[in-house]
Amino acid sequence: MISILPPKYRAKDPRQLLYHFPSMPVVKYAKLMQEFSFNHALSVAEDVAHKNGYILVPYKCMHWERKKRFVDRRVKIGRNSFFMMKQLELTKSEKAKLDDYIEELEGVG
Repeated sequence: MISILPPKYRAKDPRQLLYHFPSMPVVKYAKLMQEFSFNHALSVAEDVAHKNGYILVPYKCMHWERKKRFVDRRVKIGRNSFFMMKQLELTKSEKAKLDDYIEELEGVG
């Protein structure tokens, strides 16, 4: 199945950083925890979608008319929305946008 998670998000778990570095700036730790929490929630949503035979497609990869049609399959995590779609339901442009999105994640991660 296609995954939209950053490749190594679990390797950068910041939960024990304060124990090892008690003088770490609060803002930096908060940003690290926010990003990790988002990715963790995304992994749970992706796991549920995969168990039901769907993949998660980011909001920005879909056309606005199709977004209206699949409102009942929307998953909202924080401020971001994702749609649970079957791979066969994706249009050519959605597949291309999803591939570009995954390539961006691999470049960042």
